[in-house]
Amino acid sequence: MVQNADIVIIGAGAAGIGAGMALTRLGISHIILEAKHRVGGRAYSETSSLGHLWDQGCHWLHSADENGLRFIAERIGHQFPSKPWSGKFQTFLNGSWTKSSIREDYVWALIEKIIAAGRAGEDIAAADLLYKSHPWYPMVRHWCQLLYSMDPENLSTGDAGNYTDTGINLPVQAGYGALIEKLSRYLQIQLNRQVTAITVTPKSVRVETSSGTIEAKACIVAVPARVLEIEKITFRPSLPQHLKQAFQDVPMGWYEKVAFAFDAPVFSGFEVPFVDVFDPVAADTKPLNFELHPFGRPIAIAHFGGGVAKELSARGEAVMKAFALETLVKAFGSDIQKRVVASAISQWTTDPAIGGAYSCAKPGKAKVRAVFSEPVHERVFLAGEHVHQHFMATCHGA
Repeated sequence: MVQNADIVIIGAGAAGIGAGMALTRLGISHIILEAKHRVGGRAYSETSSLGHLWDQGCHWLHSADENGLRFIAERIGHQFPSKPWSGKFQTFLNGSWTKSSIREDYVWALIEKIIAAGRAGEDIAAADLLYKSHPWYPMVRHWCQLLYSMDPENLSTGDAGNYTDTGINLPVQAGYGALIEKLSRYLQIQLNRQVTAITVTPKSVRVETSSGTIEAKACIVAVPARVLEIEKITFRPSLPQHLKQAFQDVPMGWYEKVAFAFDAPVFSGFEVPFVDVFDPVAADTKPLNFELHPFGRPIAIAHFGGGVAKELSARGEAVMKAFALETLVKAFGSDIQKRVVASAISQWTTDPAIGGAYSCAKPGKAKVRAVFSEPVHERVFLAGEHVHQHFMATCHGA
């Protein structure tokens, strides 16, 4: 195993693996160091918890008509649908199911309003464009939290407007995390090797780890932004002050999933795989989005983001599962509880190697994201979804 190389890459998530693939094509020697016991970072497919494959993190090939990872998946035979699902979301509203136009006519119209404001040059809080007294405001808030991992009062319209999406979004049937893992197999990766310090000298970079020091000509730091924000890695010289501030101005938000496996396909006959459960009458309502029976698997996956994800993560696994199951019972009845045979949660918020979901600029700070593209002390370069100014918050952006 190489101990010294031209380039050291820190982090074996999508960004680190992408950097390794690029350096391999260029014939530049490199080594990838990963603190966790696995590759993939926030792209993680697993089967052991439910007995069925599910993606705890990244799941969608966004802008799939021009997403390079889609073409790689095609080439290696990694399954995903050939075209987007064309049905209409169902909403459990006021005690019954409806193929309501709420999401398209109200919720999505306001999301588009946020994006349009950003593209028109406004960099304000998304919340300033919403109507908090409207009975469907909680649903709009919920979808802001899912799309941006941040509450609308902390979301920059400018950042939302900068995001580029062709609208062709395809879920990865064989697992997005599994795809990233496949791409890593021919790279030199050392797992369970945590980086503790990076020292930049006039001629090299010294990377101190839990099992020795590696010297290289340069270093690509491809760890989640929160790892750098809370200074889990010591830099010598220290990171420039404007970069430290950038991590405060464009922080990572929060996103979690709760998944349930059932003893049989309990949603058979329910043809819509994506639903929202929402009670606009209750004052304390928290809408919840579910994937039902993805690709025919007898599972359901609840999605929540922003402050809700942060709060529930802090309260622990039992509370997360109870919230999701209680919401599922509202829509499908109490008998569904008897059919649950396994459950699992993502733990991005509490994972010390991750610390959250994806990046989102605060109001007035959209332009700050460009700081992440600047070299650090001439030999250190950042990589990850937080660095990209148009594909942020995505695997292909990383």
